[in-house]
Amino acid sequence: MKKIIYLLVIVTIFSCEKKKSVSNHNRKVAEIANYLDSLEGFTGAVLIAKNDSIIFKKAYGFAHLGHKVKNNTDTKFSYASVGKSFTAVAIFQLIQAGKLSLDDPIGKFLPNYPNKIVRDSITIRLLLTHRSGLPDYFYSDKFLNTSKEKFRTMESLTNLYENEPMEFKPNEQFSYRNTNYILLGRIIETVSKMSYEDYIKKYVFSIANMQNTGNFDIDHIIENEAENYTLSDVYPNQLQKTIFMSAVKGSSAGGGYTTINDLYKFALAFKNNKLLNAYYTNFMKKEPENGSYGYGMQFAGEKGSGIYGHSGGHFGIGAEWRIFEKQNYTIILLTNKDLDQGFLDARFFIEKTIAGSTPKLNNYFYTKKVIKTCLDKGIKEAKIVINESQLELSEADLNAKGYEMIKRGLYKKATDLFTLEVLSFPKSYEAYDSLGEAYMMDGQIKKAIENYKKSLKLNTENTNAKEKLKKLQE
Repeated sequence: MKKIIYLLVIVTIFSCEKKKSVSNHNRKVAEIANYLDSLEGFTGAVLIAKNDSIIFKKAYGFAHLGHKVKNNTDTKFSYASVGKSFTAVAIFQLIQAGKLSLDDPIGKFLPNYPNKIVRDSITIRLLLTHRSGLPDYFYSDKFLNTSKEKFRTMESLTNLYENEPMEFKPNEQFSYRNTNYILLGRIIETVSKMSYEDYIKKYVFSIANMQNTGNFDIDHIIENEAENYTLSDVYPNQLQKTIFMSAVKGSSAGGGYTTINDLYKFALAFKNNKLLNAYYTNFMKKEPENGSYGYGMQFAGEKGSGIYGHSGGHFGIGAEWRIFEKQNYTIILLTNKDLDQGFLDARFFIEKTIAGSTPKLNNYFYTKKVIKTCLDKGIKEAKIVINESQLELSEADLNAKGYEMIKRGLYKKATDLFTLEVLSFPKSYEAYDSLGEAYMMDGQIKKAIENYKKSLKLNTENTNAKEKLKKLQE
């Protein structure tokens, strides 16, 4: 009898704990859902899974504003640099198969590469971890000022970086560059004797059952595709399509399209060792001692948080897959507006709700509060909020919102935000440069000149300030 009573007590406790756990994650999902619903102008799709089961999936906003076509949970979104995850997995598949190693130099696979230092000194490891020192073709004048239609293959990009000077010596520092992953794509082609696209389809997308993912040509028809929208540089406070702003086709550095369902399938296949064996899966998801970028993997939260995955962003694009290993959540987030138009808010609120607060998250939401106060109530009230808090402002977020105000034609609000930036970061030449631009746009030439001069004093190599001062003084 005592044994039966003991077993009943154990079952009751287990049942109560299970109900408590279910109730807890239901509460978290409800909080996230309410927050996403409250985000003004948010557009995209979100998927949340717990214990490898989908518990939330919803689409927001419009895939096509012109025809008022709404996003749905099967909409294809551009995933930007999330594609680096696929490339990194492919590289480790080839390592696992014994066809290359992390310390193989580029020259072993690309013997005709024109730069000897690159051939002999840059390894697979340095490419994966963005420590190569290769130049950044993606923001070069050659790329930006040329018709993107020319860049439909990885080979077509070679003239943008192969003969350009290196930014620094190999392994000297970390610098996130698409060029690294373009070269990894070329190496995959050389070793596998397949096109990058065919390799990824066969050994990544097919294994994960990702039937709606690919490096599609964006100037051709893509079924159920979301257009990407950024704030216009041409007309204040209007949205602009981004079709001329990046490559015409995805590559090993990113730029393809996927759905929240497909990206979830990839995350699931990765974490459950379907794409790599357990050793190499664990190797990829091991957090680096320094920094937050490993071998084709990004790490969020505090050190040891167990949050890993990869994000992507560009004009009109925000994308991310994240696994919260300790809490056993998987989050997929895809949007078709700029990062600061809801993507970052969604990402950080979800992280805070699932994994708890961190100084970084607290500073982000504190900065949002200061910005909102400044925009709604004025700079005096914003200064009071700053004086009453011990938290740190995020200069990057403050600066980004200031430039958003410029794009919206709200120059007074921009000058207020940049004024807060220079008060909070008095040694930042970029803050004074931004304030100078806001005054210039507002027609306050004397104040613009004054701030550009302050910026130049802090950084004598600030070419933008030099050019602007020359024009303004003329």
